[in-house]
Amino acid sequence: PGRAGRHGDPAEAMMLWGADDFAKARMRLSELPEARVPGERVRLNALAALVETVECRRAQLLRHFGESPPGRCGNCDNCLDPAAQVDATVLAQKLLSAVYRTGQSYGAGHIEAVLTGRSDERIVGRGHDKLSVFGIVASDEARLIKPLVRTLVAREALETTEHGGLMLGPSARAMMKGEAPVLIAEPPVKRTKREARGGAGVGAANPIGDPLFDALRSVRRELAAEANVPPYVIFHDAVLRAMAIEKPATLDAMGTIPGVGAKKLEAWGDAFLSVIRHF
Repeated sequence: PGRAGRHGDPAEAMMLWGADDFAKARMRLSELPEARVPGERVRLNALAALVETVECRRAQLLRHFGESPPGRCGNCDNCLDPAAQVDATVLAQKLLSAVYRTGQSYGAGHIEAVLTGRSDERIVGRGHDKLSVFGIVASDEARLIKPLVRTLVAREALETTEHGGLMLGPSARAMMKGEAPVLIAEPPVKRTKREARGGAGVGAANPIGDPLFDALRSVRRELAAEANVPPYVIFHDAVLRAMAIEKPATLDAMGTIPGVGAKKLEAWGDAFLSVIRHF
């Protein structure tokens, strides 16, 4: 990316991250000289916000360095293939309330257990099953809690203690009063162990040698050559497998396949539909 930037050429960058890395980095803040901690925390939160954002990543990067970019760059993953968004404002209020009512010292796992009404020995022993926040989150919302915690930490509504607990941060009050909406990306659906082994599921149901899958890969290769980009920039193999299985007959139907964003659909949808119609 550096050389391409100097020469004005297009470039690709891959962002790899893990929640554990951020947790360890936050723990290490306590090992720094006290004068350095605020600045390092700001930088770490900025990086976490870049990871968790559902908005344009390039715009967020440029704002961090004092620039005023347009809202969307049209080139980052969030612009090219926007993730479905979930309004987690109310859930954030419940989560922050649970952190406060349990004493601002417990980790995300304990807070999730309280919110979802899990009556284990630790919760009952501390009387947390008697709190007003016990069991107020429906089971179908539980999958949002962990990514929401990461987002709230990045937005300084939550802070982590040196022992991994959660406490309210400076922006918590505005969120609890509903003055700051919270949007998060729809978490990916976890595959079952059987699917991971290749026994079931969309990703594994299309074996090597499927003529339609091979034809879709062929047209992808041609489009990539024309655009001078790697094939996966057009569509990943998993998306092509889903197309081969579902055989969408219209652009609207193709647009429901995960990984087919609006811009990619507009740019290349017709080319892939043309192939599918021959099978």
